[in-house]
Amino acid sequence: MVSEHKKSPLPFLKWAGGKRKLAPIIIEAFPKNFDPAINRFYEPFVGGGALTFALGNKESELFVPGKNIHISDMNPDLINTYKVIRDDLDALIAELRKFEKLNDSDSFYKIRAANYEGNAKQAARFIYLNKTCFNGLWRVNSSGAFNVPFGRYKNPNILDRDNLILCHERLQGAKISLGSFDEISLKSAKGDVVYFDPPYIPLTKTAAFSQYAKEDFGLLDQERLSKTIRELGKKGVKVILSNSDTRLTRDIFSGTLVLRQISVARTISANASTRKAVHEVIGTNYNPPRDSILSSLKIVQ
Repeated sequence: MVSEHKKSPLPFLKWAGGKRKLAPIIIEAFPKNFDPAINRFYEPFVGGGALTFALGNKESELFVPGKNIHISDMNPDLINTYKVIRDDLDALIAELRKFEKLNDSDSFYKIRAANYEGNAKQAARFIYLNKTCFNGLWRVNSSGAFNVPFGRYKNPNILDRDNLILCHERLQGAKISLGSFDEISLKSAKGDVVYFDPPYIPLTKTAAFSQYAKEDFGLLDQERLSKTIRELGKKGVKVILSNSDTRLTRDIFSGTLVLRQISVARTISANASTRKAVHEVIGTNYNPPRDSILSSLKIVQ
């Protein structure tokens, strides 16, 4: 299946904390000596894959071919969907056509409760639930069952065939793995770039909503991430991190990375009118190019 489009693919999911808007700033800040023909790009908390897809525009200044992309996550439904898009897109599109007109509460809860056999059917269910559930959240209970309610959208784009074709093309040759961030990222080598976009440290004690996969990503995991980044730095691997700007974030990562503060609009609030700009940090273990936006941002510690 070949796309008639030349534009770069967009994330095929709605994803809380997705980096589609920040992707140009992060990519502009890649180290000058990163060679996409040789070096690899790792995205261990791939989520919606905003950076992976933004780096797939062959007409952009920085294009990383699929063979030099390694994406991973601990969410088995998510990783299965990426693999199906890469390897079995026709079957996925056929399954999504069955869901395309089922934008009603009864259908949603039946599909949410159902178990589907076969990778393409499971991937279609995953995309359907993502496009029709409340705010595009992916949240599971302690048993691993998806439990986000119906979103009541008028015209959700359940089957975006053109973009799925672009995503399929972009993922050709890419390594897609189910695994922990340290297990995967430590396979990188000198000159590679690893982008970490973990579940954020909560801004407040009550802000830690839900579980992303079966296991929470707590403070001990954030500290383990900081340790992993130090190990990567010793190997000559270049690291970029996104996280919330909290005192705890600074305490955990400021000795490992240079943290720069950036203001972003949060899109997770239930009420669009209350979605206000908040501060986040982008951390690097190298000096970003002097002409990059990132280099001009305030350093915090």
